Amino acid sequence: MIKICSFFCLPIEEQRIGPVYSIANSYPRNVGKVHGKVKCLVPPWDAVKAFKNGQIGQEEFTARYREHLKKNWREVKKWLDSLSPRDELYLCCWETEGFCHRILVAKLIRHFRPDLEVRLT
Repeated sequence: MIKICSFFCLPIEEQRIGPVYSIANSYPRNVGKVHGKVKCLVPPWDAVKAFKNGQIGQEEFTARYREHLKKNWREVKKWLDSLSPRDELYLCCWETEGFCHRILVAKLIRHFRPDLEVRLT
């Protein structure tokens, strides 16, 4: 199962089932071991900053993120193809509530890999 959540919603390290990967530009130091970053899923920083500053809305952020995924499709597809239904892992970013690109990542995985179980929190 692929669990997509905020770093701050992760179970304590001893209770995690599977590795933790960042889908953000950075990650907090106090979350325990992070096994790496899925770079092709990290949104462009200018879009994140513009969204957080209220310069763009959810619709524009979504359009920019989708364009980012298209531009990096070869990497995205390779990553999607590397996943197995037996995989247990976490994909994490900073946002704790409200709209976040995690929603878009979950939709992406569900669309292109319907054989995978995805839990979005």
